[in-house]
Amino acid sequence: MLRYTEQKLGKRTAVWAMLMLLIVTVLIIGSQPRPLQASTALQTGSGWQATYWNNRTLSGTAVLQRQEAALNHDWGQGSPDPLVNSDSFSARWTQTLTLPAGTYRFTATMDDGMRVWVDGVLIIDSWWDSQVHSMSADVYLPAGNHHIRVEYYEAGGQAVAKLNWTQIGGPIVTNNWRAEYYNNMALSGTPVLVREEATINYEWHGASPVPGIVNPDNFSVRWSRSVPFNAGRYRFSVTADDGVRLWVNNQLVIDQWRDQPMTTYTAELDLASGSVPILMEYYENLGGAIAKLSWTPVSATPPTPQPPAPGTATAVVISGSYVNVRQGPSTTTGVIATAARGTTVTLLGRNEARTWLQVRLANGTVGWSYAPLLQPNVNISTLPVTSGSTPPAPTPPPATTTTATVTAWHLNVRSGPGVGHGVLTVINRNTTVTLIGRNQSGSWVQVQLANGTRGWVNASWVNPSRPVSNLPVTG
Repeated sequence: MLRYTEQKLGKRTAVWAMLMLLIVTVLIIGSQPRPLQASTALQTGSGWQATYWNNRTLSGTAVLQRQEAALNHDWGQGSPDPLVNSDSFSARWTQTLTLPAGTYRFTATMDDGMRVWVDGVLIIDSWWDSQVHSMSADVYLPAGNHHIRVEYYEAGGQAVAKLNWTQIGGPIVTNNWRAEYYNNMALSGTPVLVREEATINYEWHGASPVPGIVNPDNFSVRWSRSVPFNAGRYRFSVTADDGVRLWVNNQLVIDQWRDQPMTTYTAELDLASGSVPILMEYYENLGGAIAKLSWTPVSATPPTPQPPAPGTATAVVISGSYVNVRQGPSTTTGVIATAARGTTVTLLGRNEARTWLQVRLANGTVGWSYAPLLQPNVNISTLPVTSGSTPPAPTPPPATTTTATVTAWHLNVRSGPGVGHGVLTVINRNTTVTLIGRNQSGSWVQVQLANGTRGWVNASWVNPSRPVSNLPVTG
């Protein structure tokens, strides 16, 4: 009996000791300083929707779909998953971010190829075999939801796919421009001067914009602000010596990033009523320095859109601020219009992969928009497959044909030999075109694309297989 009591008391003592230890542990943990919570200013939605293919072209049936919290992969020589090849695979990631207004720097790191779209606009394009490298792009985004799409392919060897972003500028709350000056021509690093400016109307000649702070040569500037517009069509005009780029409503409308004498460029586009973000980038190399921007209304307010007839297949634009309407079902075709978030469009058809939808706007414009940026009222599988869904395979030109490779990141193909002619489409770096003629001076060449489209490009941005002077004068 005594032995039993001692055993019983020993067990109770052990229980009490364990209980006291637990209480002390809780008190100690509770008294420790808590780590700071991550800022909620940058919302990242529910993570990435990831899709993988066992080929380099994101084509055919996907072998894996899953959610991923971050796009921060370094697979080395391995595979993302046992279902995916260790080489010769591709992937697509999509998600919607909720962001406050501001300027954001997106940085992609890849081995091999990667492309990044923000709200349907291609901002990073490195679609070729490569070793590990990074590319960045800055874009001003209004407050709200923004659709991010990343495409990637792995050829062989190392496999790296990463994307991150950071806010580098806050919302524009004044009627002035936010001006950021850099003592280099690439808008890189930390600006040496940030200030507000009422207008962009400068002719510095050979002097510095701000003596003692900004270089007189080899500098660059970024101006950004939001401007209230009444609905209508507007003509934007920039004058620069040397390089200049202009974004209106997050759409690159003028891209002349090169050394040049004083030159004026214009672009026209339709804007909805409301606040529109505008971003202009400029660099000065040597000699004269000029940077000017202005705009004027071209036409009155567009007519009020008429709702589609009952029973019609329609879709609502759900992208962050707008969606591009293009000439064909591909980002390599030209933008012919835009549709603002919340706009209802009529659906006419789809491509075979169901990634692009043919739409008609209220003003009668017909074009193609990226399907994930639209919310249809029907199952898109029921829409007819329309022409243009499968681009024709490129036909190799004859051996005697003069060809050229595009050296610019994005090159406008125009209807005539000069910047005053309309843009038919846009072709990307390393695209091969057939040369069929030139203007008298040889500064513009007439090209034929793989799909048969003919147009004109600036001869400075192509690398021909034979001298341009051998081409016939056709314009």
